Amino acid sequence: MDWKNIIEEIQAAGFSQTEIADYVGKSQAWVSAIAQGKVADVRYSDGSKLLSMRAMPPARHAA
Repeated sequence: MDWKNIIEEIQAAGFSQTEIADYVGKSQAWVSAIAQGKVADVRYSDGSKLLSMRAMPPARHAA
């Protein structure tokens, strides 16, 4: 699985790296490392959460 591209897709849908990290239960640095291609092997449980985010609309925060 190409996790770097999946992170890019999730971000293109409007999620920030911090929002991705919060949803998966990891740090923003972990998401950044994946986005930079520094991490290629992702645990099954983390990968499942990332894949589920592709179908989710980004949270809209009240101004």
